Amino acid sequence: MELRQTEQATVTVLKRMENSLDSLEQMSLDAINITDKLVSGIDEIRQCADELVNCSEPGQECIMELIKKLLQDLLNTAFTVNNVSHELEKETIYQRDTMENIKQIVEFLYAMSEK
Repeated sequence: MELRQTEQATVTVLKRMENSLDSLEQMSLDAINITDKLVSGIDEIRQCADELVNCSEPGQECIMELIKKLLQDLLNTAFTVNNVSHELEKETIYQRDTMENIKQIVEFLYAMSEK
């Protein structure tokens, strides 16, 4: 690989790394927002359970339906956070590969400068 090709490869690798870091940042924010939804949903279910204790039988059915809906929402949110976690894992692996590419470029440049 010649110096000009190395320069082009470096620009490409650094751009990929920048894009990947942007993706990681966005996924991290998404994960925070999703876990906030989980915490909020769990608190709503806890409140419903408290109401269920002191409620008449017709009201209990209504609260149970609400709890079922909230649990389904939590399950959907859990699937979403699971998907984000997998994407974070993939992006982290991509970052590691990019780092290896950068190391190779740096080693090449050092080797060229020693000649």
